[in-house]
Amino acid sequence: MTENKAFCSRCGVEVEPHKTKCPLCGTSIQQTDEEPTEYIKKYPDEPAIKTEKVGRTVKRKRILIWEVISVSLLIPLLITLFIDLIVNKSVTWSLYPISSLILAWFVISAPLLFPNKLPFLYLGEALPPAIFLLVIDKIEDGQINWFLDVGLPIEVIVAVIAAIVIIGSIKVKNKGMNIAAFILFGIGITCLGIDFVVTKHVTDSFGVNWSLYVIASTVVIGGFLLYLHYRLMKNTKLQRKLQI
Repeated sequence: MTENKAFCSRCGVEVEPHKTKCPLCGTSIQQTDEEPTEYIKKYPDEPAIKTEKVGRTVKRKRILIWEVISVSLLIPLLITLFIDLIVNKSVTWSLYPISSLILAWFVISAPLLFPNKLPFLYLGEALPPAIFLLVIDKIEDGQINWFLDVGLPIEVIVAVIAAIVIIGSIKVKNKGMNIAAFILFGIGITCLGIDFVVTKHVTDSFGVNWSLYVIASTVVIGGFLLYLHYRLMKNTKLQRKLQI
């Protein structure tokens, strides 16, 4: 069995294993064959606990915000309802603001209650406006007049374009000004669809008018943003390759 050699850390002289000091310079010799002393931590590690606590804290804050907003919307709803009942002895005009407040509650509640569940978030933002438009149409005379011809098609256009923009924004790898461009393109196409639906309902003919100005502006600005984004990204990659 071979003995471990010991060397002086200062002058490099080999010394006998049992020596504790260098015979040449007197420097203490470190004993490498000894087992290292186990380090006893004063405080236990708890990063996972901290992460869980942070997650719970964020969730509680969202719930608290949701409760405050719910109460804030409930107060004007009840005031409006009571005024209508006191004045008219029945529920009449208050249905319009009550419907609007309920719509606002659903739209605000979706991202607060389902922030990480995209399907529930999407349904929570898409379905309430459609139901709201149906209710508003029914309030007028108890019949469905313009909902099927105007309200529902516009809601479908907005929902579909929003879904395409959201999915495109999630799938794209390099995010930046291209996301703003996608949103502008979505706004332009949405305005084009709304103009088409309204024109068909009013004039009973196919055509578009004011939306052409909107879509022209969004295409130009969105295209410029895409150019800036991918041009800057290309220059950044080139600089990294050249190590500039």
